[in-house]
This record gives sequence, C-alpha cells and structure tokens, in this order.
Amino acid sequence: MLIAAVYANSLDNSFHFDDSHVIQSNIYIRGLEHVPRYFTDAHTFSSLPQNATYRPLVTLSLALDYARGQLNPRPFHVTQIALMIVTGALLVVFFIPLIGRWPALFAATLFCIHTANTETMNLISARSELLSTIGLLGSFVLYQRSPFARRTFLYLVPLAIGALAKAPLVVFAPLLFLYALLFEKLTPRRALRTALPPLILGIALLIFLSRMNAPEWTSGGGSGWRYVITQPFIWLHYFRLFFLPIGLTADTDMPVFAHWYDTRAIAGYAFLALLVWWARRARAPVAFGLAWFAIALLPTSIFPLAEVANEHRIFFAYIGLVLAFAALVPARWLESVAVVVLVAHAFGTHERNQVWKSEDTLWADVVAKSPGNGRAWMNYGLTRMAKGDYAAAKSDFEHAATLTPNYSTLEINRGIVEGELGDAIAAERHFRRALQLQPDTHSNFFFARWLVKQGRTLEAMAHVREAMRQSPAYADAHDLSSRIDVAVGARRGRSWPDYASAFQAGLSAIGAKDFLAAAEANRDALRHDPRSADAHLNLGWSLAQLGFRDLAAREYQQTLSLRPADERAAANLRLLK
Repeated sequence: MLIAAVYANSLDNSFHFDDSHVIQSNIYIRGLEHVPRYFTDAHTFSSLPQNATYRPLVTLSLALDYARGQLNPRPFHVTQIALMIVTGALLVVFFIPLIGRWPALFAATLFCIHTANTETMNLISARSELLSTIGLLGSFVLYQRSPFARRTFLYLVPLAIGALAKAPLVVFAPLLFLYALLFEKLTPRRALRTALPPLILGIALLIFLSRMNAPEWTSGGGSGWRYVITQPFIWLHYFRLFFLPIGLTADTDMPVFAHWYDTRAIAGYAFLALLVWWARRARAPVAFGLAWFAIALLPTSIFPLAEVANEHRIFFAYIGLVLAFAALVPARWLESVAVVVLVAHAFGTHERNQVWKSEDTLWADVVAKSPGNGRAWMNYGLTRMAKGDYAAAKSDFEHAATLTPNYSTLEINRGIVEGELGDAIAAERHFRRALQLQPDTHSNFFFARWLVKQGRTLEAMAHVREAMRQSPAYADAHDLSSRIDVAVGARRGRSWPDYASAFQAGLSAIGAKDFLAAAEANRDALRHDPRSADAHLNLGWSLAQLGFRDLAAREYQQTLSLRPADERAAANLRLLK
C-alpha cells in the first residue's frame, strides 16, 4: 500500500529521454503481431539503430502496455509500480534468512520507496532494471528455498529470462560465491564450485546477447581510461545519494577526469579503500550488502558509456545498501528508525515524482542543477518551443550551442525554431549542418518534414526514404511517407462519412496550412463526389503548395473540364506554367 501510495502521483507523468525512441516513435510496439520478431531482431527495441540493443522482454512489456492505452503514459506507469511491488516481495523473501523478518521487511520497503529510485521508476525505458532485477532475485530465492531447483540448476531459469531485459547478468556468479562463503560457510573452493554454473551461463548469455545487438548499436562512450578513473568518485556520489538523496538530476553534467591524480579521483580511491576495509571487518549481512553495491556497479564502471554517471544505474546496486543498512540498525531501534526513514523517503519520492511530471518541470530542474549542461538547455528550449515561445526557445538553443557546439540534435532543433520564426535560410543552414555532423534518421526526417512545409516535397521524399532505410522502426518517418503517398493518390487515406465533412476538413486543413491533410481530405471528398469541381480545385491548390506541380495542373484542368468558367482554376494553372 505504501509503494502504491508514494508512486500514485507519477501515474500521469509524461515520457522522457529514451522513451521517445523506445516507445513513442517505435513502430514495433504498436502491434502484438510483431512479438516473435522481438526475440530475433534488436531493431525492434528502438527507432534509432545506434540504440538498438537486444532487450526483447522490455519491448514485449511495452507492447502490452501500448495495447492497453496506446501512448497514454498511465498503463506504462501502472506496470512500473506493479513490477516494483513484485521486486519488493522478492526482496522480503530473499532477506529474511539473512537478517530476519522485520529487518527484511524494512529493507525491502526502503528499497522500493527510496527517493533515488524515482529516477528509474519515472523513466519507462529503464524498465530493463526492474525486469532484470526480478530475474536475478528469482534465481536467488529459488537457490535459497528449493533444494530441487539447486540440484537441477532450475534456479538459473529466472536469471536467463531476466537477461532478456538487460545484459550484465554475470554479476550473479560473484554474488552467489559471496553468499555461499558468508552465509553457507562453504570453503572458498566449494563456494567457487557453487558459483561456476551461473558464471558459465552468464558468460554464454553475455556472448549471445552481445551478438544479438544490432550492428549499428554503440555504447556512445569515449576514453576508457578517463572513464574508469572517474568511476570511484561516481561510486562515492551514489553512496552519498543513498543516505542523502538531495540534488538528484535527470541528466548529470559530470565530466570525466583528465588525470588520475585529480582531487575528486583521489577522494574516490579513498572511498573504495574504506569500502573494502569496512566489508572485510563487518558482519556477514553488512559485508554482503557492501560487496553487492560494488559488484553491481562494476559493469557500468569498466565499460565506457555515453554518460559518466546516470542515477538510474544505482537501482540494482541499492539492494546491497538497504541490506547493509537494515542489518546495522539495532533491533531495539528498528521501529523508530523505520518510521523516520520510511516517512522521509515517502515524502521525498512523492516530491521527486512532481519534478518528473512533464518535460517542462523536468528540464527546468536539470538546468537549475546543471547549468553547464548543453543537452539540458536544448531540452529546456524544446519545452518552450512546445508552448509556442519560439524566441525563448531560440535563445536557449543558442546558449546550448555555446556549451555543445557540434551537437547534431541541437542543430535540428535550431532549424525547427528558425522555421517557425520564418527564417527559411537560417533553418536550412541548421538542418544541413545537422546532416553534416550526423546524417542519421533524425537529421533526415526533420529536414524532410521542413522541406514538405516549404513546398519542396519531391526533395523531401529522398530524405524520408533514407530515414526509413536507416531506421525501419521509426514510426514518424513511416507516417510522413504514408501521408505523402496519400496526398499524391498512391494509397488511400482516411475516410470521412460523407462529402460535406471531408470537404470541410480539407478547407480547415488549408486554413491551417497543413497541405498533406488538405490533400487527403479532398481526395476523400472526391471519392464521395468525383464530379466536385471545388474539391478538384482545392486538391490542386494543396498539391501545388506541396510542390507537385504536374499533379496540381491535372486537378486544375479537371476543374475546368467540370466548370469551364472557373477563373481561379485558370489563373492557378497559368501560374504553374
């Protein structure tokens, strides 16, 4: 009940970050007929090929949510909360043999409502953390509770299933080794034998999962050495957030350290040394919890990723810290500590959910906490552009360009805002620079969309085709291509119930300067009444504005054949010539 209550105000929070390409523009989650393909083609995970990692279980869960409400965020958040409750239940069962019933309940509840875990709960595409954690905990519980599952290695099945949500599952083997050593009191040799089957499975699955990633997939990381020497300080940052989750930000601007002797790097090394010293002298539950924290962070610490720190990475690692913390609380103080700590986190989580409410609230928070973050300023500018405040958005984009001058996505957005402000020359310059920096799906699609608005649809079509070639999952490119096909009569579009409603929709679309929609509506009006001179005239005007001069001329000629004295059709036809 507490978990559901603290996350209740997140149910209508909007999509953010990677949700845009994993959910919103991903054509493959829009129909359950694609389910078999999730398990054979990593391109189904994301509409961006460079992000197409193999996570079929995540895609399947998102497709089921989409089937319940399409792009309404509520079903997605309901699933997040349900998965967190399952995680909490497994943690209770897992922790009881380690620290007892009431400390286990406290530790599991603290994990589920910990304020820092809002960073995972509110980012729907981070569901991979929840699903893979459930799989690993399921394996631990089966190992603990079922001698048959242990003897037949069935305890590894949940781990293998969870691997279909996220790859770094090899951490289970070292965790099981320590569990056997600390709680089952096995010798190091016997503990190693116990951990060997999951280690072999983990390595095999890791190789398989790596091969299943799309060829275009990239981690986005830079210098491996500078990334690694920065991580000890990042661990210290994560450790601090466990005890004092203040200053959480959705997009950190922490840089990698240039030298191993950076003061912050040295602070990180000292923290690691203290962590090792503490773990070696602590009681078994505390030592296991501290080791869990370190082992869980290793995969993202030695493999360079695009961001040196990301606060949803701490989700799995915090299982170790809640275990250690609950084990450290004396039994006579447990009730008082539990009440104070859980109430504080319930309040903090509720408040942090408010920050994630919308793109506007989220990015206002990020730029306040990370004023040197160029991507944050760009995204904040997008929220202002969404409100129609194009001048403010342009200012934010220009500021972002001083911080990240060679950012393709920023150049796309600068092109969009200049287009809205009516400066076609500046808009095209930014779109073409985006293509020079990174000729990817987005730069092609958004340039194509702008070209359509400029009446250069024939030129746009090449960029639309390129966007779809690069990313077959990109729904927006497919939609634009379909709308162009409908406009030129290559396929049938939307159907209105009668001529009057279709014709009126065409007039409204012309008034809004949405000439693709106008062409679609007027073609349907002609389906109802093929001899409507007015519909032919308006269709011709729409096609002319899109740049299809020959097709427009044909419609004007058809108008004149039905109504020879139509001066507008004649004048428009002369203009085309």
